[in-house]
Amino acid sequence: MGEFDPWKEKAPHEGLSVDQAVEKFLQYRRDKVGVREKTISNYRYTLESFADSITVGLNVKYVDGDHVREFLERDDLKQISRDTYYRQLDTFFGWCGDEGIVEDNPMENVIRPGAPERPAEYLTPDQLVHLIDTIRHDVEEKGSRVGEGEVLWIIDVIKFAAYTGLRRGEICDLRWGAVDLESGFLTVEGTDDFDTKTGDSARIPLVEEAKALLRQKENERTSSDPDEHVFTGANSGSLNPGYLSHRFKRYCELADLPDDISFHSLRHTCASMLVKGEVPIHTVKEMLRHSTTEVTKRYAHLAPDTFKSQIQDGMSTSLGEIEE
Repeated sequence: MGEFDPWKEKAPHEGLSVDQAVEKFLQYRRDKVGVREKTISNYRYTLESFADSITVGLNVKYVDGDHVREFLERDDLKQISRDTYYRQLDTFFGWCGDEGIVEDNPMENVIRPGAPERPAEYLTPDQLVHLIDTIRHDVEEKGSRVGEGEVLWIIDVIKFAAYTGLRRGEICDLRWGAVDLESGFLTVEGTDDFDTKTGDSARIPLVEEAKALLRQKENERTSSDPDEHVFTGANSGSLNPGYLSHRFKRYCELADLPDDISFHSLRHTCASMLVKGEVPIHTVKEMLRHSTTEVTKRYAHLAPDTFKSQIQDGMSTSLGEIEE
């Protein structure tokens, strides 16, 4: 996959944007394949919805699996819709590959909805430390060939994602006006450049590690503008989600981590640490803003003893009241 400077320009413009590729695809399906207009309309709705969920004007060749997963995993979608959207996106990106519009098909890294679900991929605390050490070591090896700010910004982003469970787009768009260190909460909400996954705003508690990271970044600020991005890259510009995933994946490979680990895995990492730390499933659900506890229960197997002890404690308390 090609690489671009995510701070000098918001999105690469060489080649076709997602919107432009969609129009060419629909024209091909209509004129060459002879697909019915109703089917064209269905494709248009899905593909335009997907285009609206990512960076405006993004070159289609920079779309990755994380973009697709975040779109398909929206909490407001029913299972039948996820399957339909997957098939339509798979057809679209397959065509893009055949036409030479994209070099790498992002659908190759996306599991079809309804397929037997694999356990959520996450990093253990040791793996997380190893990944961060790998990034630092890589910078040290390159020495003067790379400026410190050109790489080390990603360490703060990785830590914050694991501490909060925020989604990639939410971290990239996070503004200082949404952070309240005094109360220990941040607000996830839509802006002119970003829509939340569910369309709703939410208050997220900040653990001490997250607050310490934010305080350090606050001390480094040179502006008091509440609309300023919390996380920026080498040139203090806003982060591009696609580039962030690309850099993260590169360092995961360098650290010899499992192939299935992606930036979204940091959200699973947050959940796994909470569950292993004996935080109740319902509380984890609220923290990660899952639509139902069924979504969160995929992590329950990580702490079977905790689950068992909670059941025993509850039953013992009730039986004690009866015996009294």
